[in-house]
Amino acid sequence: MGIDKRTADNTEEPAVASQRSGKPSGIEMVKNYLAEKMHHVAEAFCENAADQEVPSGIARYGKQASEWIDKSAIYVEQFDIEQADARVRDLVRRNPGRSILIAGGVGLLVGMVLRRR
Repeated sequence: MGIDKRTADNTEEPAVASQRSGKPSGIEMVKNYLAEKMHHVAEAFCENAADQEVPSGIARYGKQASEWIDKSAIYVEQFDIEQADARVRDLVRRNPGRSILIAGGVGLLVGMVLRRR
């Protein structure tokens, strides 16, 4: 009367199947959409900074903001959700007490913020 491993691990099969099919997952689609929009915002900042009517100090800050947003978009594009998930799961396995305390603290803070509204 042992448990069959194939039936015990059914929760992971749909995620793996969607990755193997070549279709982007919902998270990948959101990630790509967000990165694309961030690139557009960076371009808009850069164009506004290049405008002749904008004072040079503001143009410099606009250019810097454009670079930061563009770098952030690149980071979002390259972010690997599966790797981050594996790292978090590993940290939780190694430090379960600390993980529970952090989760409780975050829940307490979110509860306090939501209660104020």
